[in-house]
Amino acid sequence: MTLDDLPLLLTVEEAAKLMRVSRNGAYNAVAEGAVPSIPIGRNIRIPRDALASILGINRDQAGPADELPSETARSEGGRA
Repeated sequence: MTLDDLPLLLTVEEAAKLMRVSRNGAYNAVAEGAVPSIPIGRNIRIPRDALASILGINRDQAGPADELPSETARSEGGRA
């Protein structure tokens, strides 16, 4: 999966999976301002590109830097 495969706005749960932290950890990061977020009504969304920036993924470079860990690698405990 590449960065462009993700929606422009992620739920906190989706972002937590990408950051490999717990749901509560992601909500805490949002509350502390460590992760930029956009409140939409009662929902919180995290901009894909802001999250990529935090994670050090450079959109200008093609290749492995844009590759996100696969679900299979995560579920098997492997590292991608």
